[in-house]
Amino acid sequence: MTEVLLVLLIVALVVAVVVVVIRTRKPSAPAARVDPLTDYPEVWDPYAIGVGDIITYAGIDHVVRGTLTLDEEGYRWHEHLLDGSTGRRWLTVENDEGELEMTLWMRREGTGLEPGGDVVLDDRVHRQLEAGTARFTAEGTTGTAPSGTMDYADYATADSTGLIAFERWSRGGSWEVSTGRTVTRSELTVIHAGPAR
Repeated sequence: MTEVLLVLLIVALVVAVVVVVIRTRKPSAPAARVDPLTDYPEVWDPYAIGVGDIITYAGIDHVVRGTLTLDEEGYRWHEHLLDGSTGRRWLTVENDEGELEMTLWMRREGTGLEPGGDVVLDDRVHRQLEAGTARFTAEGTTGTAPSGTMDYADYATADSTGLIAFERWSRGGSWEVSTGRTVTRSELTVIHAGPAR
């Protein structure tokens, strides 16, 4: 009789342990998915923009087709060729004495303009800010040689709302003319295609 009681007690104890284990084990919920852009758009780095990145400006997505890295005696800046549904633009990104400066440029064909003295375009007078020669390297699609030198001249109106850039990619070549406007970081959204460079 004692043995039967002992067996029943052991069985009851095992059943109690099994019940406690089952009750304390809750079915595991699937891992919550995390938004990869939780911190978006603050996660993008303007100095790390490169080929394959997506840049949204004024609600329109542009793909970075190519990037030029320019160097004038140690001062470096980047120009990115953006391709979107409204055409191609160039985005200049530079660090001017610790300040981020970004400018969006559109090519202007048939102006007949060249740098030198004041330049009048769209009935506005533009004065030269700076001019020089820089070495460049290209990656992706840029329409330039893989590397070389280029001449440039930058102009602005008195109120700095009108910008003109002249660029020449070979000594005997003609000047390309672009008009631009400065853009702020908050006007752009960038999704980097790969790890930051």
